Amino acid sequence: MKERELKRAYNNVVAQTISTSQKFLFAGNQFGDIFILSLKELEKGNEEPPSKLEMHPQDSDVHINCLAFHRDFLIVGTIGLIYGLKWDEDEEMLSKNRAWEIKIPMQIDAVQVPDVNCLWLCSETDALFAGCGDNIIHKINLEDGRIEREFRGHTDYIHCVVGQSEGRIYSGAEDGTVRAWCDKQKQETSVMEPYKNPQLLRPDWGKWIGGMAVNDDWLICGGGPRPAIFHLGAMQYTRAFDFPGRVHVCDFVDDAVFIGGEHNHVQFYTLNGTLQANIPVEHTATYSSVWQMDPFKFMSIAGFSNKLHILKDFRFLDSKLELYVDDSDADNEELYDEDASF
Repeated sequence: MKERELKRAYNNVVAQTISTSQKFLFAGNQFGDIFILSLKELEKGNEEPPSKLEMHPQDSDVHINCLAFHRDFLIVGTIGLIYGLKWDEDEEMLSKNRAWEIKIPMQIDAVQVPDVNCLWLCSETDALFAGCGDNIIHKINLEDGRIEREFRGHTDYIHCVVGQSEGRIYSGAEDGTVRAWCDKQKQETSVMEPYKNPQLLRPDWGKWIGGMAVNDDWLICGGGPRPAIFHLGAMQYTRAFDFPGRVHVCDFVDDAVFIGGEHNHVQFYTLNGTLQANIPVEHTATYSSVWQMDPFKFMSIAGFSNKLHILKDFRFLDSKLELYVDDSDADNEELYDEDASF
């Protein structure tokens, strides 16, 4: 099987981010390739199919686990390393050379280099929080590349880190716990164990937390346990959502809750738990989503498949966009229109 055919068959996009200007989408996969799409090609009224996505291969040993964007740098999280690639917006060009690198320190008793599994960027303070396979959240100052502190408490590797601008951090891990942190305190401020709630426990799928999001008042999380919403003030369970599979992605999108994972649909719910949209996807599992409201509504959903699923309205699937294209089809990139089922 040719390399391109192999990649088409086993493509797994686990990371996406949008540029600061909100004009470009970046997607990265486990083969170490970064794809770039100009979002102006998806704006309302543009009936022409997007041109072929620009592909930027990284080193052969790079598995792209997570992406973030800060000012004019694309930030890449991989095995034991975070690095930055300069992005020239005017030329629409991503540098081939790393502008900077930050190595995750090996723990004394470690037997392997830890993965960087997730990134959360606090743009107000230029601080980057990296959840890693060493069970630690590393806070990194992007001005000088220093690891300023470590958040320790998880007993297994971290899947997700999210935060708020006032210095509150939330993390979920393979150990089944959700931990709240304050940047000014050494220890976590609270710990939740969703799998211990009989309304959330799904024993066959384990206790791990795979996806998490916060807004001003609420936290949603899920994984092996059923996805649920918690009130941030008291860190107390409020209600569960009926997503039928394991959860890898969840987010507050506009006025709704978005959930995806190991299921052939992604779903939107109201905060009260009512299903709003049940959108079919071709992924074996959904691992990544990004969205924006301005300058136009847009969402990209990705996972274990060779396609980005594009939504311009958060109730319908508008199109599917191939990443690796057959050489014979390279000049004929296609968009396929489909509707959501309700």
